[in-house]
Amino acid sequence: MTAEERNQIEQALTAYCRGVDRFDRVVALSAFAPAAALNYGGIYVGDAPGFMDWVWPFHEKLELNVHRVANVFIDRNPSGDLISESYVTSLLRRRDGGSYVDRVGYGRYIDRWVSIDNRLAIAEREYVNDLVTEMKTPADAARAVAPASEVLSLEAGRDQNDASYRLLWGTTRPELAAQEAPA
Repeated sequence: MTAEERNQIEQALTAYCRGVDRFDRVVALSAFAPAAALNYGGIYVGDAPGFMDWVWPFHEKLELNVHRVANVFIDRNPSGDLISESYVTSLLRRRDGGSYVDRVGYGRYIDRWVSIDNRLAIAEREYVNDLVTEMKTPADAARAVAPASEVLSLEAGRDQNDASYRLLWGTTRPELAAQEAPA
C-alpha cells in the first residue's frame, strides 16, 4: 500500500461520515463505487444509494448525529485487494421531553476498495456492531461551556448551512451554487 492509497482511503471514510452528518448525499456517496454492496450487520443489506434512502429519514428525526472514524488499518488480502478496517463511533441524539438521549454506537467498517476513475472507492462494506450505550442529559446541560454574549456563536448545522461550507466552498457546494445564482 502506498501513502497515496492510504490518503485516499482515509479521505473517503471521512467524506462518508461528513456527508451523513451534514445530510450531503453527494459527499456521503462519493466514498462508494457505483455498484458497492453494503451489509450493515442486521439493519440494512443493499447498495449505497438505498442505504442513504433508508438512513436519511431516521437521522432527520434526530437532534444531532455525529460519525467519527479512527484506527484505520489497511492491508491487502490474498487476492491483492485493499481492505480497511476502521473503528467508527456514532452519536445519535434524540429529544425526550426536557432531556436529550444520546445513543452511542461503537463498531467497525470493513471495506474492500477498488480503483475507479483514478480514485479508490468502497466496493464492499460490512459493518460490525461492537457495542451500543445510551445516556440521558438534561437539555439545559448540553453545552460544555456557556456561550459569551459578545462572541458570534457558530451553531452546528445538519445541512449545507453548516459553517464548514462557507470555508470549503464559499457559501455552498459548487454544484448548488449554479442553482442559487440569480437568473
